[in-house]
Amino acid sequence: MVFDACDHKIRQLVIRAAEEIRKAKGLPEEKNITVLFNEAAPLLGVIAATLSSRNVSKLPAPHEMVNEAGKLLIPRRDCPKCGGKECMSLYALCTGCTDAEGGKYLTKWECSLCGHKERFGKAFVQWLDEMGIDFQPGMKADMGIKTATDKGLE
Repeated sequence: MVFDACDHKIRQLVIRAAEEIRKAKGLPEEKNITVLFNEAAPLLGVIAATLSSRNVSKLPAPHEMVNEAGKLLIPRRDCPKCGGKECMSLYALCTGCTDAEGGKYLTKWECSLCGHKERFGKAFVQWLDEMGIDFQPGMKADMGIKTATDKGLE
């Protein structure tokens, strides 16, 4: 199952509706979005399918990764093995991945055409810096991100 922007937006709307329904009923605030979704989905006629990292890719689909000019936003490279153009994608590796060999490698380039892999000890953000991709790191509050721990842990 790949990332579906429409499904994602529907889930966000259901969660927001659940928050409003709880307020209207005078129920206490709920922080767990799974609970919120499961409460409101049947009321709104949305099928509450269970999602897990085993069956859902967190990466957007390729058509969602291009700008207005059709240029890929995610870095791509040409494959040295099969010669394919812009077919190698960059992936971050966790230390538990087989490809990471216990943390020896932090990233890999993998060809979508022939499966050729190249692993590196370089971090994902280092690649982005080298490729001139400007990302703005900062505090979540500065970026407008709100979480349940904004007010501290209770």
